[in-house]
Amino acid sequence: MGKLNFAIDESRCIHCDSCVKECPRRIICDTDPVPSIPPEMEENCMACQHCLTICPTGAVSIFGKHPEDSIPLSSETLPTPHKLATLLRGRRSIRRFRQENVDKALIHEIMATVSNAPTGCNAMDVHFSLIDDIDVMHRFLGKVVTGLENAAQSGRDVPEHLLKAAAKYRESGIDTFFRGAPHLLVATTGEQAVCGPEDIIISLTYFELLAHSFGLGATWCGYLKFVTDAVPELKLELGIAENKYLYGVMFGKPAIRHCRTAQRDEAAKIRVIK
Repeated sequence: MGKLNFAIDESRCIHCDSCVKECPRRIICDTDPVPSIPPEMEENCMACQHCLTICPTGAVSIFGKHPEDSIPLSSETLPTPHKLATLLRGRRSIRRFRQENVDKALIHEIMATVSNAPTGCNAMDVHFSLIDDIDVMHRFLGKVVTGLENAAQSGRDVPEHLLKAAAKYRESGIDTFFRGAPHLLVATTGEQAVCGPEDIIISLTYFELLAHSFGLGATWCGYLKFVTDAVPELKLELGIAENKYLYGVMFGKPAIRHCRTAQRDEAAKIRVIK
């Protein structure tokens, strides 16, 4: 069976060769009595699981994962195009949040789906730092403000808008950095990532849309990028190396509700190539 645990149930295989044809690396061979992967080609597997998902009869298993444990794809399990389009059109940045924690089980349910986001060359090397407790979020905000103040006092060049935001927080408790969000998800990538920044953005897009589908509010956290660019050592508070690229999304239960979609179908600049 080999280290990939690639196996085909002979009683289910109909010899359609879908797994052979779909394999991106062309390592599955049309052999008798069923397709197989030569041991010397196993190291070329990119772990995409296309062979498992494409088989019409559920005959293929790989990595110890079996087709009966996958979610069937059909009109009953997929959203209608209209509902999916409504979710995409209705997604709005949320900047007012209820001051309470989101259920941790729900967060991790969302993260399990986010794990399926595509990555360049299927590297699957996106790493997340998650603040799932509002008290931890408050402490992190305090460290951000202190870090900016200390950096400025030591003579470092800190952008004025960040210092103004820190001063506003000290003076009136207004949180410009995270808009009072109780939670933060930050993504970065490891050494195996081929398309690091792109992988990060795709994964966080999956998260944000899923969060909205569950009734949560989220928005992209540009201030986190500005802050960690100005004071890289703040990344260490998130368990991230100072030289790593990151981006984040803040989220929580929204304190507001949007009642309808915006109207901007003409916003896309489309160039049709002839």
